Amino acid sequence: MAFSEHDIYQIFLTSRPQIQRFLHQRIRCQDTAADLVQDIYLRLMLLKPPPSSENEVVAWLFTVASNLSIDHIRTQKRRSELLDQYLGDETEIDHSAVPEQVAQAQDQLQQVQSALAELPDQCAEILYLSRVEGLSHAEIARQLKISTSWVEKQLARALNHCRLFVDR
Repeated sequence: MAFSEHDIYQIFLTSRPQIQRFLHQRIRCQDTAADLVQDIYLRLMLLKPPPSSENEVVAWLFTVASNLSIDHIRTQKRRSELLDQYLGDETEIDHSAVPEQVAQAQDQLQQVQSALAELPDQCAEILYLSRVEGLSHAEIARQLKISTSWVEKQLARALNHCRLFVDR
């Protein structure tokens, strides 16, 4: 016998404290754990086919919780690496940079900003979600309610546009 949607939500509500503790232990942030629990709640409607036992529902909930925590940790690590790569430590600043290098870097930054300003809104948003937020193509597609292939095409378009603009 398959559980109804109401039954699944009841199981979720009963399991919520344990799921939140599980996520908090993995993420080490109560607020983020609460946000991820909300993500799990929103994904309940994706549970197809309906499970036939409470154990199946609970197993699905903890599997989703585990996957979301891994995704979160990976995203945080990626953001940290990007910040280190592009901002670096203050000790890495080259105080002897010649004015020509500074002017060239400012010019290149202005070119990239101009290229981004020319992109259609959705294309720019996809680029932002991918490169700054670190979302996967599937996550972007879900968030924007578009297909994954459209995300890939728009991302390629945005990157190519920026590359061509800077190479002028």
